[in-house]
Order: sequence, then C-alpha cells, then structure tokens
Amino acid sequence: MKFIESTNFFVRTIMFDFINRNKEINLKFRLAPMIHIGSIEYYDCVLENIKSCDEIFYEGIKLIENKDRLYNRFSLKNLNLTFKQYKIIANKLGLVTQSEHFNLRELKHKLTHTDYDIESGEEAWNELGLKEKLKLNLIDPIKLFIFHQGISRKILAKNFMTSREEAYLAYGPIEDEEGTSRNFIMNEREQIIFKTIRERIESESDLDKTIGIIYGAGHMKSIARFLIDKYNYVPRNGKFMKVFDVN
Repeated sequence: MKFIESTNFFVRTIMFDFINRNKEINLKFRLAPMIHIGSIEYYDCVLENIKSCDEIFYEGIKLIENKDRLYNRFSLKNLNLTFKQYKIIANKLGLVTQSEHFNLRELKHKLTHTDYDIESGEEAWNELGLKEKLKLNLIDPIKLFIFHQGISRKILAKNFMTSREEAYLAYGPIEDEEGTSRNFIMNEREQIIFKTIRERIESESDLDKTIGIIYGAGHMKSIARFLIDKYNYVPRNGKFMKVFDVN
C-alpha cells in the first residue's frame, strides 16, 4: 500500500478507512499519515477529516526535564534539535511544520496518546548505547543542517519518491534491530500503538465506532499490515491530501 505519493508537481498523502471483512466487527480505523513539513492547507485538511472520528490515537514522544547538564547533553530531550531543523527547512520553503500548526486541542476529549510516555521513553532511551544516542542527538541534526543548504521544494519532494524508498529498503538500517536508534524511533513505538489497537478490538469490536490514527507516514505501512494480517481488515475510501506543491 502507498500512503505517500511524490511527483515533480506535488507531494500528497493518502488517507484510508480500514473496515473488517467480518460483518460482526463494526469497529473501524482511519489512518491519517503525517509529514513533519507541509502547507497550512494540508494540516487543516487532515484535521477536518479526523474530526468525525470517535477516538484519535496520536503520536508524540513525551520528554522529561532535568537540571543536570551532563544528563541533558545525552538525553532524549535533545531530539528537539531535529525538529528545530524541520522548522528552518519549512521557513525556507514557505511551509510550516506539523508541531507548530497541527493543533489537536479542540479534539482533546477524543485523544489517546499512543507513543512513549516519560517512563517508557526513558526506559527505551537507556537501552541505547552511546553511539546510537549520539546519532539521534548530534549526527542526524547535522545531516539535516547540511541537507537544507540550498534546499528547494523539488529536492524535498525527491526524498519521498518511490526510488528513494526502494533504495532505503535495500540498503537502509533494519527497523527492528534491538539497541539501534532506528528501532527506538520506528519499531518500538509501533509496538505501543499495536498494543492499543489490540485492546480496542478485543473490547470494542462490536461498537459502531471509528478510531483515527495520526502517525508519521513512515509508520503507516506497518500499522496497515498489522490491521490486515492480524485482524482481517481491508482498506477503503482512499482520499488524497496534498502536502505541498513543488512549484
């Protein structure tokens, strides 16, 4: 399944509803893939399309404050350096970031956090070696800094194209290799949302209810496969949402 499409003209995501083949299971899921940088119109469109959901699972790593300078230097908190680079890129391209514009406060009564909380985030972070912590805290932000020198919307769009994804799958890191930063960012967080999905299906499968899932586009294939392979769901009602125009 494709949740993101990039061309020389635009980048767009695809939102799907997942409905169970078993007619006795009424619980539905709406997968809304997110990208960190996009247009105001894109984030408004996503928000408008999830308002009708009865419950919303959302991502967002919760960080702990600590006055110890040495701790902060190598802590989970320094992931914010990466998001600061996203903001710089967005400003250069006349776009905005998800963190600054995608506001879920009006839907707070529907929200269920399905990501690292302070305790689980710290536990997972402490499992990483120094090399992997440095990669997330320092090397990745530096790579982003180098990347956005001379950045354009065309260059950004190329990073979402199929050829880039295929190269990553062939030569990139393994998503679930224990002790790696990639496992920390991808697989371990997905296990949290899988657990919550499983709980809802076990307790609310007979309810006429739609659960929206707002997560990074890179996670959506894993979430979709979990629903399809484990619980016999099928995608329906694909809807395009333009993230930004290239020109």
